[in-house]
Amino acid sequence: MIRALAIIASSRRLRTTTIAMVFIGALAAALAPYQGLIAIKLFGFSDAQFAAIMVVGAAASVASSLYTGIITDQWASRRTTALICAGITVAGVGGVYLTRSPIAYVLAATVLIPIGFALMGQLFAIARLAVCTRTAAERDGVMALIRAGFAVPFIVVLPLLSIAIGRGMGLIHLYGVVTLAATGCFAALYFLLPEDGLEGGTETKSGLSFRQSMSELAQPRIVSRLLLIATLVAANTIYMQTMGLIFEASHPEGAARTARLAALIAGLEIPVMMLIPWFTARMSKSTILLGAAAIYAVFLLLFPRMAGGDAVWLLAIPAAIGAAALLTLPIAYFQDLLWNRPGASSSLQSVNQVTSQLIAGGIFWVGTSLASYSLVMTIGAVTAIGAGVTLRVADSRATRPAP
Repeated sequence: MIRALAIIASSRRLRTTTIAMVFIGALAAALAPYQGLIAIKLFGFSDAQFAAIMVVGAAASVASSLYTGIITDQWASRRTTALICAGITVAGVGGVYLTRSPIAYVLAATVLIPIGFALMGQLFAIARLAVCTRTAAERDGVMALIRAGFAVPFIVVLPLLSIAIGRGMGLIHLYGVVTLAATGCFAALYFLLPEDGLEGGTETKSGLSFRQSMSELAQPRIVSRLLLIATLVAANTIYMQTMGLIFEASHPEGAARTARLAALIAGLEIPVMMLIPWFTARMSKSTILLGAAAIYAVFLLLFPRMAGGDAVWLLAIPAAIGAAALLTLPIAYFQDLLWNRPGASSSLQSVNQVTSQLIAGGIFWVGTSLASYSLVMTIGAVTAIGAGVTLRVADSRATRPAP
């Protein structure tokens, strides 16, 4: 990790990418754990309407992430694209805070924030280009640290929000915090990010048309792995969607406990993320993802049954171990899968995130239609383990030598 820190410190692109990722983490920390409460309790949407909003927003995010990833590979215009995405995010969350209307919320959740969400993919593409001449271990280390930068704000922002909400702060003011974070991200990119290009050179454009690029991404080996990894990540998305709702129904201080547990999990994730390069040097990424899915499933299965008591805090340990791998490894996995397309491969990470939201939205709808939020987490645990096993088998067959 010391080597990865030195690499980031020596590169202006990597430093700026890390700073921007911290701001995005602050945005997610203020919004993600409360998204169910905000939609259902604050704006009055039903469970089914909330699920529909998530699905539409996820579909829009898939389209915007793929488009920006392909276009930036064609044009090598990553700085401009990143600024556009960051600006749209500011407009989306700021509009909700200023108007405080359900219409602004739906517009932001289904159009503006999904378009801005493509920014994460662009940041990982910029980072990949900055380390393209490094060894695989160095690349994995840098990507893990940048992803850890996303988790750091959860340790600071969530406890502060827990205190503020416990003292009566309205949920709408979360959008004020998010607007500040999005503005900070835009400012960091505008003032600090260098012009496009490689470290010490010029990026080569892909030379592919949009149709050719889409055909490349539509290969069965890529689509199948995207769906499997998205199913794995959906387990974490389900936790974000339902934790606040389960806490609210299980404990008088549900909202405050939501922030405290999310902060504890995020804090424990960071040291685990820093250990991931050690594991990737010794075993395949799909093997690690399978183990992470099994550990995370334990958390999902036990949380609804323990949410009302103090023992729930112990679940932060399996949650952090599982989430650290599920949230970090897909980045390097997709970049290895499409090593010569930094924009497209990094957009797959964004597509992975929003596809996981589609899957999680479907699981949320099924679980709440049939029973309760507890069933949602149970389904998420089972599907994650199934996806992990399938991915491990697929990768072992792909690397098996022909007879």
